[in-house]
Amino acid sequence: MSINNKFGLKAGQIAGALAIMLAALFWSIDGLFIRPKFYVLPAELVVFLEHMLGFIVLSPFIFVYWHKIKALSTKSWLALGWVSVFGGLIGTIFITKAFFAAMDGEVSFATVVILQKLQPIFALLLARLILKEKLDKRFYKWAIVAIVASYFIAFIKTGLNLSNIDWAHNGALFAFIAAFAFGSSTVFGKRISNHLDYKAVAALRFGLTSILAFILIIITVPFKNFNLVSLEQWGLLGIIVLTSGAGSMFIYYFGLRRVPASTATVLELFWPFSALVLDYVFNRNYLNWMQIIALVILLIAFYKISVLGRLKKTIFSGRVIHGQGRGKLLGYPTANLDKIDLDIAHGVYAVRVNFDGKSYLGLMHFGFKDVFREAVSLEILIKDFSGDIYGEELKVEVLGKIRELEKFASPEILVEAIKKDLQSLAQGAY
Repeated sequence: MSINNKFGLKAGQIAGALAIMLAALFWSIDGLFIRPKFYVLPAELVVFLEHMLGFIVLSPFIFVYWHKIKALSTKSWLALGWVSVFGGLIGTIFITKAFFAAMDGEVSFATVVILQKLQPIFALLLARLILKEKLDKRFYKWAIVAIVASYFIAFIKTGLNLSNIDWAHNGALFAFIAAFAFGSSTVFGKRISNHLDYKAVAALRFGLTSILAFILIIITVPFKNFNLVSLEQWGLLGIIVLTSGAGSMFIYYFGLRRVPASTATVLELFWPFSALVLDYVFNRNYLNWMQIIALVILLIAFYKISVLGRLKKTIFSGRVIHGQGRGKLLGYPTANLDKIDLDIAHGVYAVRVNFDGKSYLGLMHFGFKDVFREAVSLEILIKDFSGDIYGEELKVEVLGKIRELEKFASPEILVEAIKKDLQSLAQGAY
């Protein structure tokens, strides 16, 4: 692997990690300073308004990426539905209800936060079970370190632990449900962001959640409550859209495309760090020495997680089917496979193909075709191989990503890109 390309890959991972941490910072600002201003309103109404306004801002991306949206597989639509129902609707409603319960003194704020911090546990388990994310063992060790450090940062002063939580209390139950909803949403959000641009993912999530929330408030919220929204609250809703709402989701899905779901959900624990900093700046609440130590450990864990959060090799099998013959016309015949719903991002990859007891290097194009961009294809250019393999089963090991997919202005430019990809393959630059 070339040094420049190696550092470029790490830079992409770090950029994704920083994006998720920035989104978490916006969520901290929301929870500490903005959302408490709405506690006199029904939580369902607040969720509907913030998602409706967010969708208005993001809706142009629906039209921009419509050709890709209508080509999504059934599995991707189901993943998007899960994200909208659990991450957009249920998670947001229940965490809002939990914070409102804390504002009313029904449950402690610390109880809400400690239960919501169960989110990484749900996400790590689901990422393993659903996405089959097999990460370096050191990743899980540092994930545990990050979770423990976050608990120390948030609760060392109060001494709260799980045995003190009244699980039958509504506020505690709301936070627990929100933790599951957000954790599972991270996993399914990763699945959909692999196959669709993050801007379109954010727009679809806000659009579907708006529809669901609207149906819910028609059933549960009296119409007169719409008149309770003050001018100040409308202004705060605008701030939410640009920061912790549509703005943070836009940034979050940018980051989620670049790191595994397991990494993303632990990086979201940047919440306690940013909350402590904001608490000091605005409220002059100081950290004790144990919190400072935990903070340093947390930052080290974040760095380790961003570096170790690269997935191990993806291996799959697929049967060779007839394609359109475009590769053959260009002088680079490809094998089209029937396996086109992988849980990896679209792009051009270096692969190792095993067939008939032999192993070959190759290039894999996974995603929308360059010309006809309304269907997803999986094509493999097998290096140093010729022969009729239609109907045969190929075992493919994904070695690494070479580049993103591009739209080429002419066949000649496409051919030059293929030549460069083959050079990268020969040099191991992936």
